[in-house]
Amino acid sequence: MGIDLKRSFDVVFSGTGIVLLLLPGLLVATVLLFSGQPVIVRRHRVGRHGRMLKLLEFPTSVADDGAMETLAGCEGEQPTRLGVYLRRFGIERWPWLLSVLKGDLSIVGPRAELPRYVGCYPSEVRKKVLSVKPGLIDLSSLEIREEQRLLQGLEGEALEEAYVEQVLPIRLAYAERYIETRSLRTDLTILLKTLFR
Repeated sequence: MGIDLKRSFDVVFSGTGIVLLLLPGLLVATVLLFSGQPVIVRRHRVGRHGRMLKLLEFPTSVADDGAMETLAGCEGEQPTRLGVYLRRFGIERWPWLLSVLKGDLSIVGPRAELPRYVGCYPSEVRKKVLSVKPGLIDLSSLEIREEQRLLQGLEGEALEEAYVEQVLPIRLAYAERYIETRSLRTDLTILLKTLFR
């Protein structure tokens, strides 16, 4: 897919999404405000060419101020009642659309990963995966069904080890597959499958 075509795709879909989700997003923000939680937290992810990104997100767990970033649903994390639904429907990442519109993310791309896990990428894979913008949605999240099962009940070093050794290689394989086969049709297919799911 040409760079201009992909950027146009990103602008159209992120702009449309922001307009359509503005009122529901304000409703979520209002509920968070009255529940005493932060309305927005910052997430740190690695972008194209290793550039550090600060992405806005709705908080989903108890005492979530964005300072401690862990794997969702693991490491003794306590999701709030609202947070469970935000995660189930991907609502917590709605503010990421602003980063797509800005040009830091694409609608579809490799997973936007935490810095400490990018450090675990094999050098050649890192170069390839970081050659493109990360995505709001990605092929691996659509295809991987076992992540929570593999990580459930693990904490600390055991959690980190299981993610790095079992989950991360699968995610990277999907990222490479996406990069090698990406096209407008592929992006639309991944987007539609994600929406229907």
